[in-house]
Amino acid sequence: MKWRTSVSIVVAVAAAMAFASRSEAQVNVGDASMHLTGLLSGGYSADYSNIANSDHNNIGAGTADLFGSYHDPNFLGFSVAPFYNQSRLNSNFQSATAASGVDANAALFSGSSFPGSISYSKVYNSTGNYGVPLLTNLTSEGVPQPASYNTNNNTGTLGINWGLNLDGLPRLNFSFADGDADYSIYGANAQGTTHFDTVSLTSSYKLAGFFMGGGFQHSGSDSLTPQLLVSEPSLQSNSTTNTWSFDVAHDLPWHGGSSFGWTRSGINTLDTVLGDSGSRNNYDATITTLNGSLNVTPFKNFNAGFNAYYTDNLEGTLYQSLLGAGAILPQSEAEIPSDALSLTGYGNYDIGTHVHVRGTVMRQDQSFLGESFGSNSVTGTVMYSNALLGGYVTLTGGVTRTWLTGGIQYHATTGTNDSMTYTRRVGKWNVNGAFGYSQDVQTVLIAYTSSGFNYTGGIGRKLSRHTYWGAYAAGAKSLLTEVPGSANASQSYTTTLSLYKFSVSGSYAKSNGNALITPTGLVTTPVPVPILNPSSVVLFNGTSYAAGIGASPVRGLTITASFSKGISNTQTRASTISYSNNNNQNANAIIYYNFRKLNFTAGYSRLVQGFSIADVPFTKVGSYYVGVSRQFNFF
Repeated sequence: MKWRTSVSIVVAVAAAMAFASRSEAQVNVGDASMHLTGLLSGGYSADYSNIANSDHNNIGAGTADLFGSYHDPNFLGFSVAPFYNQSRLNSNFQSATAASGVDANAALFSGSSFPGSISYSKVYNSTGNYGVPLLTNLTSEGVPQPASYNTNNNTGTLGINWGLNLDGLPRLNFSFADGDADYSIYGANAQGTTHFDTVSLTSSYKLAGFFMGGGFQHSGSDSLTPQLLVSEPSLQSNSTTNTWSFDVAHDLPWHGGSSFGWTRSGINTLDTVLGDSGSRNNYDATITTLNGSLNVTPFKNFNAGFNAYYTDNLEGTLYQSLLGAGAILPQSEAEIPSDALSLTGYGNYDIGTHVHVRGTVMRQDQSFLGESFGSNSVTGTVMYSNALLGGYVTLTGGVTRTWLTGGIQYHATTGTNDSMTYTRRVGKWNVNGAFGYSQDVQTVLIAYTSSGFNYTGGIGRKLSRHTYWGAYAAGAKSLLTEVPGSANASQSYTTTLSLYKFSVSGSYAKSNGNALITPTGLVTTPVPVPILNPSSVVLFNGTSYAAGIGASPVRGLTITASFSKGISNTQTRASTISYSNNNNQNANAIIYYNFRKLNFTAGYSRLVQGFSIADVPFTKVGSYYVGVSRQFNFF
């Protein structure tokens, strides 16, 4: 019978722990010194799903941590940490599925001039996230976390670092990393894969008061991105970036400093639409960037400086930020020359301890898609902070006057950047709030005006010696004033109540805006919307709810439970036909009880997830677990 088998597993665990407790604290084999600790558990698990057969198992699980050194920790130090059948029901691996894998690290010659390290990680059947931007949920402990869809992952990474640090010679450092992941998304007939590799060689040296550095970095990626949210074919994307860099810095009189930097990057991407069309988009670019700065503090409370920036390929610089976000580059025609130059001078002055004044003068020139833009701007900002009406206030007010030049219709505009924060105690209440507003000409594509606001607020009170209640709100919105449909907005509201040995929390969040599809989910557009091809932009609108409780009614007993629900819809910016309603629900409950050296665990997990545009029904999966575990020291 299954319960007899479960008892057998528990007895085996207890016997193994008893043996472990009698083991030595350390093992020495020749010049090697090793320690082994771990956790062993056994119990009963039941799984059910509408996409697979239900099963009932008597399972064993565990973790181990083998660490030590050879000859000397500065010569070779190592650790190997395997884990088996670990899930959020019986460990801290935060996986809805039974994940298994290993993490290993080795440090070599750390006490010498040739330090190095090697790391390796491999994880199977873990739970991952396919994110929704700006949307958050609340954990059972009242901690905000990004709202997302659940995925099932297999991942692996390898990293190598080595250094050369000899007196009188330039310092060298070499690093290499390689990683891959494949994942499937619950509730959708969609799979994705990612692979990356990076190689870098850097050097630094000090000569005659000059601090110099430079190096080479290669990064490559290969990904298959499922377009499950917009009813489009999957995209296969390959990209490589090779970058050379050099920088130099030197101290200046008046507690100042100066620096100069040069980088040259080569980008190559190939995006292929899978399916009937099989269309391909290739992008090649070379980007050279120069930047310099100097700053001085000629007397107390005042400092001034100057910054300069130039790129000979503004388009490539913007597209490079898209690659960094994991997005697919827009379809490009013949390359059109583009560049950008920015010159900025500034000064800061503190008037006493409460008033801070900043002035900035800026000149910008940009050319993009055959058009030229230019601007001259002057900004003045004053910040005041002081005690006020029993609390503390910080006020910031800034005004920018910009004169636009070139073949554009605007000639002058006035912008503002204002914010206020206030915190005070009103009787037994803690009250705080902040608000900010800005409207100004963009620094990239300076023909556009951007505006936005943000706010936060909170109120809380200690109701008794062990009781505290708090409520919090936050929101933000940003947009390009002249571009309809460019706004991104979010708002969230949370409340928590902590009692003696008991807590409860709840949250509500909402977001909408523009995003790009990447292998890890939707991400907010990292560049202004006009730069992007409308067909590559996804419009999203999402709402999430969450609630959680936690309790420790008696010593050694901990109970937590949480529920979250996320609802969203997505469509392509270029079409109202490609539309999807999406749903995600998570419920989890865990009971821990510690008795002497044994830990008893019982848990329940349930996931419901689906997408209206997918060609499979909503996925429903759940599991129960009850078992016992014990921490041990083998040696």
